[in-house]
Amino acid sequence: MDAFTMVIMACVAGEAHCATSRISEMGFTTAQACEARIDDIARTMTREFGKRPEFKGRQVTYDVSCMDRAQLAAKFGIASSDT
Repeated sequence: MDAFTMVIMACVAGEAHCATSRISEMGFTTAQACEARIDDIARTMTREFGKRPEFKGRQVTYDVSCMDRAQLAAKFGIASSDT
């Protein structure tokens, strides 16, 4: 069974660039399992942003996708992979 990968893009209001992260866990064997972790991970990331004084009081928006290997390859234009 193919595991899913979560791709997160976090944007802080007023910042020119967004932060991205890719999280792949063996427990993500269905899209639902992947999606179930979104709130936990976004909460943790928001807490980390809150520790940075320059981000205090700014809004954070997230764009989260849960994709299997084929979807990741299609989204990012990967023609072939060794894994």
